[in-house]
Amino acid sequence: MGKGSSSGSVPPNQHASCSTTESSETSNNNAYPHSLKSDESDLPSIIVFDLDDCLWTPEMHELSGPPSIPIEGPLDPNNPIESPLGTVGMGVSSSRRKKRGVWADGYTPDQVVELYHGARLALRELAINPKYRNVQIAVASTSLVPEYSRSCMAGIEIVEGVTMKDMISYAQIGRNGKLSSSKTSHFELIHQESGVSYEDILFFDDCNWDDHVGCLKRTFGVVGMRTPNGLSLEEFHRGLQKFSVEKKRRDGTLN
Repeated sequence: MGKGSSSGSVPPNQHASCSTTESSETSNNNAYPHSLKSDESDLPSIIVFDLDDCLWTPEMHELSGPPSIPIEGPLDPNNPIESPLGTVGMGVSSSRRKKRGVWADGYTPDQVVELYHGARLALRELAINPKYRNVQIAVASTSLVPEYSRSCMAGIEIVEGVTMKDMISYAQIGRNGKLSSSKTSHFELIHQESGVSYEDILFFDDCNWDDHVGCLKRTFGVVGMRTPNGLSLEEFHRGLQKFSVEKKRRDGTLN
């Protein structure tokens, strides 16, 4: 189930659109050892992230209302004492208010959408390290409530004064119109909008409801990394290493 779920039911309207059988190549996160380092020439042109259960928790369909309350905290989880403060989460309102809309002392929202620890570190690395200056960021999500997702992206800061929305070049969220429950539809639009080859894209997804990583590999040749417990920094680096190896194989430069 999802990390924020209280039951084992599949989210409404979620249907498997590709075979969920994992290949040994895409299911083994240990197939790309840390000794294989990548440089800027080995980086993808676009890194695409799933949102629910990959970058943040809980999932949008689990929320009781819109995430509209900024939650302040240290932006750098590895140095919370010296870190500047910013919006690290978005809370869902409740009826416990003082008059004139002032929050009661000690008020805590019923639900708070927060990035996973590793996801925050990975996004901070992308924002701060000049190595990634030519790498674009996109999101592909089959969220049932895209407006909630966009509210979180617009509010949650990664570094001081820079929100998730500021970092994201392409956002395909939902399953209406040209989008479906299959993320092949999301990637088709990202490909069309960016002009970037599928082989130059790296994808991260929890794959707890459907094997999106395997489906996109089989359909378009997209390199992906599964993050079943929410993105960790190790999985982020392993995904980059996996992409580097696949690129060298295609180029015939793998030693």
